[in-house]
Amino acid sequence: MGVKLRPIALLFSVSLALTGCVTTDGRPVDESRAVVDYMNLAIGYLKGGYSERAIKPLERALEIEPDSAHVHGTLGIAYQRQGEDQLAEKAFDRALVIDPGASDIRNNFGAFLLSRNRFQDAYHQFELASKDVAYSQRSRTFENMGVVALRMERSSLAIENFTRALRLNSNLPKANLELAAIYKDQGNLYKGWQHYQAFDEATEQSARSLLLGIELATANQAQGKAASYALRLERLYPGSEELKQYRSRLDHE
Repeated sequence: MGVKLRPIALLFSVSLALTGCVTTDGRPVDESRAVVDYMNLAIGYLKGGYSERAIKPLERALEIEPDSAHVHGTLGIAYQRQGEDQLAEKAFDRALVIDPGASDIRNNFGAFLLSRNRFQDAYHQFELASKDVAYSQRSRTFENMGVVALRMERSSLAIENFTRALRLNSNLPKANLELAAIYKDQGNLYKGWQHYQAFDEATEQSARSLLLGIELATANQAQGKAASYALRLERLYPGSEELKQYRSRLDHE
C-alpha cells in the first residue's frame, strides 16, 4: 500500500498532514518508514515556505515508492509554489493516473488550475471530486465550485454550489459571504443579511466584508450593527478603497 497524504485544505489556506502506512506487500517496514520520513521532511519545508527544499526529499520518496499518488500530488504542490506550472501539472496528472479516485489530489489540482485562470478545467476537477460522497472535504469542493462559477460570472451556478456546500457544512465563511453578496446584488436583502450574519459569526472581517455588512445591516434596520461595522472599517482599514466608498456615500446622503 502506498503512503497516503491527507487532503490539503483549499481554496486559500493550506494544511499538510501525513498518515502512516502498514506494508502488506512484503516490502521491508523500514523502507516504508523512509518514505514517511521523506514526506514529513518535505511537508515541513512546505509549511515553512521553503518549497525549493521540498523537492529533493519527494524525489527520494519516489525512488522508493514510484507509484505513490500522494507523493506525486505533493510534488505538484511544491512545483506550483515555485511557479513551475508545467512540472506541477505533470505531477498532478501522474498522481491522478495512478489513483483517479484520489479526491484530495483532484481538489488540489483544481485549485492549481483556478490559480492559473483555467476556469473550465478547474471546475471539471472540482466536479469530479464532489462526486465522491466519502470525501471528507466535499463541502469545500462545492465551495470551490462556487468560487469558479463566480469567476465565470455564472451567479445561478454559484448559488447552487455554495448552497450545496452549506448543506454539508453550515460553517463555511466563504460560501456565506459570497451568497450574501450575490443576494444583495439581486435585491434579496433579507436573505443576504441571513447569510452575512452566519459569515460574521465564523471568521474575521475584511474591508470588503465590512462594507457589505454596513449595506446589509442598514437595509435590514440593524443600525447598531451597521455602526459597529463602520467603526471597525475606520479602525482596521483606514486607507482602504472600501472606506473611501463608505465615506463617499455618507457625503451624498
